[in-house]
Amino acid sequence: MTEAKQFDVVVIGSGLGGLTAGALLAKQGYGVCLLERNFSLGGAASVYKVGSLTVEASLHQTSDPRDPRDVKRRILDELGILDEIEWIPTGPLYTVRGGPLDEPFALPVGFAAAKDALSARFPARAKAIGAFLDRIDQIQDSLWNLSRAREDRSIAKLAKGVSEIVPVAADWRASLSEVFAREFGEEEGLKAALAANLFYYGDDPKRMWFIFYALAQGGYIGSGGAYIKGGSRQLSLKLAKAITKAGGVVRLGRNASAIELDGEGRPVAVRHVARKSGEEEERVTARVVLANCGPNVAADLLPEAGRAALAEAFGARELSTSLFCAHYGLSAKPETVGLADYSSIVLPAQMRSFDDYGAGASLLGAAPNGRLPAYGIANFSAIDSGLWETPPILLSVLGLDWMDNWRGLSRDDARARREQWLDALQARLEQDYPGFSSLVQERTLLNAQSMAGYLNTPDGAVYGFASLPPTESILSGFPRTPRTPIPRFYLASAFGGEHGFNGAMLSGAESAKLAAADLAEGDAR
Repeated sequence: MTEAKQFDVVVIGSGLGGLTAGALLAKQGYGVCLLERNFSLGGAASVYKVGSLTVEASLHQTSDPRDPRDVKRRILDELGILDEIEWIPTGPLYTVRGGPLDEPFALPVGFAAAKDALSARFPARAKAIGAFLDRIDQIQDSLWNLSRAREDRSIAKLAKGVSEIVPVAADWRASLSEVFAREFGEEEGLKAALAANLFYYGDDPKRMWFIFYALAQGGYIGSGGAYIKGGSRQLSLKLAKAITKAGGVVRLGRNASAIELDGEGRPVAVRHVARKSGEEEERVTARVVLANCGPNVAADLLPEAGRAALAEAFGARELSTSLFCAHYGLSAKPETVGLADYSSIVLPAQMRSFDDYGAGASLLGAAPNGRLPAYGIANFSAIDSGLWETPPILLSVLGLDWMDNWRGLSRDDARARREQWLDALQARLEQDYPGFSSLVQERTLLNAQSMAGYLNTPDGAVYGFASLPPTESILSGFPRTPRTPIPRFYLASAFGGEHGFNGAMLSGAESAKLAAADLAEGDAR
């Protein structure tokens, strides 16, 4: 083992949470060492090759950070990289059809435009639609104001923010289904029009926390969706550069093997080995450790007492859903066969109630039987993505999946089932867009097992913990936090906050704030 190198902070993992935390701390002058087990950066925020097909790992769209209220804006502004990235608007949030909707519906960007479009489609509910979207907008605004007050340490702003938080408190423990039922009764088509993209957040309206939906969907409606030109890897590269430019170190192909704790249970060092060989062990000392991973992965690196503490704190928490993603490499742009929208969502014919949204997640547990789950289509060539200018051109189809759908299958049986589902999805695309199959040059399907292996996340849980309504009152604050029972050890990942690009970056920023406080306290002694 090589002689220990000294850093203030070691970050384990280069997903958006880890990169954000490392970049913010490095910019503040702290010594940062980031370790990544893969040979590329970004985790879900990356682009990679499958054969000759370039695949976007996860990003289809994110809320546009050029909007002043977008949660990513202050982070990217602080790091000076907001304007270094080209954010490409993706148009309407989505066009949805099928299920309880008789005709397709496009949800536009902007609260005023969304009100007009929804009211025109569902005129009997126009008043309820206006009141609902006003409340979503107010929830966005009040929590943003409260966040600004905390950042600025302004008592006046804090008092104003608290006074505006009534809409949040009213539905603090409510599910999306409960609020939809109260506001819209049995108008199932309207519910589908408002939340057709539910698989970007979770799987079940009956269990999804309404406040999280309001923040996430409100962000999309208010600012619009955006894609990063050149792919999500551009954001990961910019964050990594912010670390190294400030004097930090980013090591690829290095697998963390152990976290050492001192007599008071605080981390003091991280050992890591070469990913391929499992050898060439090195040791780096640190005053704070940030884990850009799930608690179960972090626990495996800790001594027994640390593992037990993490298991007690997080072991009973329910994991989020996983996803499948079918990638098709085409010989021409999909618009040649009539697919022009960037984001399309297709609901299954059997889904007559919006509460049944997640029922299709179990379908991948068997061969297709003529039924398909709800799925979304990301048509990257509909925008100036900076990629896929020449064939094979990527078209991605995604939906809900569970690890249980694939447990116990042999490799050959799993491969055969993936091919069957590629066939079934392609047949539906051919039905909706005649000539689609003739464009297909390559194809591959990633499932919950793929997500677990690539992202190193338990059961392929792509969004960290499930976004369930909190059991405690609003006075306890947001129920997700990067804090762990181990002092100076934080989760800089979706497991330490809400999920998605926004949630991971917010978790990274919050863990950086907590780490900086620890480091400043240590320096003051």
